[in-house]
Amino acid sequence: MINALHWALTIAVAEFQWHQRGINHSESKITALQFDQTAWLVSLQISCTRSQSHVHNSKFTTNHTLKYDPNIHSGNSTESATVKSPGERDISNHPKDNKMENPTASNTVRSDGKFSLRPTTDLSAIYLSYTLPTGGGAQVLPESVIGAAKSHGVVVELDVEAIKKTLLEGGANVRVGYGRAPVQGTDGHLEVLVDNMKKRSPHLDENGLADFRDLGEIVTVKPGDPLMRIVDPTPGEPGLTVTGKEIPVKPGKKVSFPAGLDGVKVDPADPHLLVAAISGCPIVAKKGVTVEAVYRVQNVDLHTGNITYDGGVHVAGDVHSGMTVKATGDIHVEGTVEDAILEAGGDVTVKCGIMGSDADHDTSDKKIHATIKCGGSCTVKFAQDAHIFAGNGIFVQETSMQCGLTAAHQIIVGDQDSHKGELIGGIARATMLVKAYTIGSDDHPRTIVIAGNDKDLHERLRECNEKSKLADNKFADVLMELGAAKKSPGKVTAEAMAELDASRVALYAEIAEHTAEALQIKKEIDLAQQAQVVAEKKVFTGAEIRIGQKHYETKQDREGGVFKLGDKGELVFG
Repeated sequence: MINALHWALTIAVAEFQWHQRGINHSESKITALQFDQTAWLVSLQISCTRSQSHVHNSKFTTNHTLKYDPNIHSGNSTESATVKSPGERDISNHPKDNKMENPTASNTVRSDGKFSLRPTTDLSAIYLSYTLPTGGGAQVLPESVIGAAKSHGVVVELDVEAIKKTLLEGGANVRVGYGRAPVQGTDGHLEVLVDNMKKRSPHLDENGLADFRDLGEIVTVKPGDPLMRIVDPTPGEPGLTVTGKEIPVKPGKKVSFPAGLDGVKVDPADPHLLVAAISGCPIVAKKGVTVEAVYRVQNVDLHTGNITYDGGVHVAGDVHSGMTVKATGDIHVEGTVEDAILEAGGDVTVKCGIMGSDADHDTSDKKIHATIKCGGSCTVKFAQDAHIFAGNGIFVQETSMQCGLTAAHQIIVGDQDSHKGELIGGIARATMLVKAYTIGSDDHPRTIVIAGNDKDLHERLRECNEKSKLADNKFADVLMELGAAKKSPGKVTAEAMAELDASRVALYAEIAEHTAEALQIKKEIDLAQQAQVVAEKKVFTGAEIRIGQKHYETKQDREGGVFKLGDKGELVFG
């Protein structure tokens, strides 16, 4: 309930305004009153009678809306009472005579300072608006603003300096208090731990010149290497309104590794960590990482740079001139290989052909050969001006022209049951077998075919025997030291005895390895004695056949047949 002091305040303000208009307050009365505590408003309807000696009495009604805080305006303080909407007088029966106005009224209307506090919709902040007093009106004190805020449930600490400045200078919508903004929870996400998009750039040589073929290494991983980690969501932090109420937030969403990722697995020791299951190239997708054992590229040119990869390489197109591809696994080229270099720990397959250049980049009187080296076999449709070295076999489906072919076991030019398979010019060298549909051509280029390459085998056997002899000598020395130590206990420490015994075991294993290797080489030498050169259709003039230390030079075209060593070591053809 509004107490008497509040009513006194209301009437006092009204009386002051009536007095300014020359109204005898004793003849006025409040005819209607409305009070809205929520809006902090009081509406008055007052009927008054004006009485002056020189004019007729007149009656009028005035409406006033006063804004005040019933929790603050107690006692005699009237600082915060503010008139939000001026009253309107009914002067329909009032004669228009300026002399009726109070001749002592000031030109400046007296008005007290007026303030209002406005909270935001979500109650996260509160703003102060203030109209300065005029005509000597009362100023609002900071305590009144603070009290008004607290009376309406504001519990946060207010910005007193901002309040003082606003009451001194006036202003609208000045933030004088705020709660705590909520911090929304963030969703969990997948963090990539390996960079498969590493930017490769040209390598600078010792002279500072850029080699646009050398763009750096390709990223590879090995089993157990970390690839991706799950970052957990955050719960968020609730906010706080200016009235002290909590503003709730939603926690972030969880994420997990998608199923069906190839070449990877979840770390058994950490379910939040994804690691490589195989060696290969990491491929980062939208929702995970896979590992491919084969590095795939469209073409190998200046855009990709040279490729060096720990694994296999698959080229969907061509390997262009001057480029290099090195892989510890297989190399597969769907297109052609120009005068480029391919080196593979496994097999090399070129679906189309290998072609060296007719002219050197610097001098026009030289040729550049494409160079292929592999630990396994090399399979190609055709080869021209190429040097091919294979740890197993070389298989040319159609034609080998002016190439240097070297295989540890066999060279076969031409498909089975096919009339293609021309070995023209160059040198073909294999330990066991060189076979072609035709050897040489009508142009009679010099074509050298060598089988039973026992010279290289004997050199390998000699080196193996030397290593085995050196290991034997060291083994004998260790055995002597161990024997002496056993005869004189205490002279050799236990640690020294342990080292001698470890050396004995290691040397014994090394000798066994050399012995096994020597036996294998001897078998190959024996097999080389059975080496053959086979021309299924024809041997042309200019072809030279060598088996072991024997050789045969074709003086005229001959029908196909088999070259081999006879029982007495002679070279026979039949």
